[in-house]
Amino acid sequence: MKRAVRLIAVLLVPMLFSVAAGPLRADEAQPAAEKVVPAKAASKKVTPAKKASLDERIDAAIRRGVAHLLKTQRKDGSWGGPAPNLHVDIYAPKPGSNRAFTVGASALALAALVEVGGDTKDVRDAIKKGTSYLLRRHAVRRVRADTLYNVWAHMYALAAFARLLEKEQAPEPRKRLLKACKSCVAWLDRMEFVEGGWGYFNFAEKTRDPGPGATAFTTATGVVALGMAKKQGVDVPASLTKKANKLIRRCQMPGGSFAYSYRTRMWALQGRNGNINSTKGSLARTPACLMAWTHFGEEVDPRRYTQALDELEKYGHFLLIARKYPYPHETWYSNSGYFCFYGYYYATMLIEHVPAKLRPKYKRQIAEKLLPLQEKDGSWWDYQLYQVHKPYGTGYVLMALDLCRGE
Repeated sequence: MKRAVRLIAVLLVPMLFSVAAGPLRADEAQPAAEKVVPAKAASKKVTPAKKASLDERIDAAIRRGVAHLLKTQRKDGSWGGPAPNLHVDIYAPKPGSNRAFTVGASALALAALVEVGGDTKDVRDAIKKGTSYLLRRHAVRRVRADTLYNVWAHMYALAAFARLLEKEQAPEPRKRLLKACKSCVAWLDRMEFVEGGWGYFNFAEKTRDPGPGATAFTTATGVVALGMAKKQGVDVPASLTKKANKLIRRCQMPGGSFAYSYRTRMWALQGRNGNINSTKGSLARTPACLMAWTHFGEEVDPRRYTQALDELEKYGHFLLIARKYPYPHETWYSNSGYFCFYGYYYATMLIEHVPAKLRPKYKRQIAEKLLPLQEKDGSWWDYQLYQVHKPYGTGYVLMALDLCRGE
């Protein structure tokens, strides 16, 4: 009973106070919340953050690319591997094709570290491991009678050895590198097609000496590598490069483009197949072919360098469209995804051959195309090829961006 009385009292007391006070009149309304008066804007203007220069953006992208290569190098010193990542991969008989792809991609990744990696302990260790791998594994044999992917391995291994020779001073390492270069040259001599130059398929004849069927861009790639090696004192047979450059000249079309191959050079420029020989289908081949002639003193009209770079700027979107398409030659003008970074890599080599006043423009044009294409993991890739697409793509672009510095 006493507890009940106390409870009633507790409930009634607040009510009594409310009645005594009476209802709240309008003029007795609670004051509004205090108005916040904004502080007077500072008279001093805020200076916006300085926009990074092109070189600063290139340096940042290169650091990320180098970090990717350091992170993904395998224990044996190579990059990439044979694991497929597409429902349908290109024709690549096992296991020789994958050996060739891995050596070629590893050579490009190693070359990039040599050129842009810097001088940290991690980079030096990676270069040492990569060089050791390439010295052991570069001598890739012909895959089979109809497939010669091994030429790519020898070409890019030769180019990587040449870059290493340029920086190596110690006698013993130089001796090993020169021996490896001699081996690569011998393999390229052995794999030469009957009409000169090189290709990577030999479907029709399947003969010991391959061909006809050499392609302009494979041939140009080999000649550039041979030219780099020759500058480092490697003996390169003159007959090998003369026949190769003659093949490239025979593939040249009237408008300045280069036919896909010796066999396709007679195709009409229009139509489903022939348009690969047109300017828009030759965007990636043209720079490499011009550089092949340049390395061995072939006559080149200086205007051809600027023409090739201007065409790449005007029509390069066809290469960018082809990027990451899963089937070769399925896009406009029969461009393939793997044309993209290959073409821009060799295009940057042309820049030093144009008038000095034009070089900044071309450097910026190419860099602005490549910088936005860097992946979140720091890599670049343009065509899914087993597990070698990131090392070869990153290698191409890192070396291309290096030549775009100093606009």
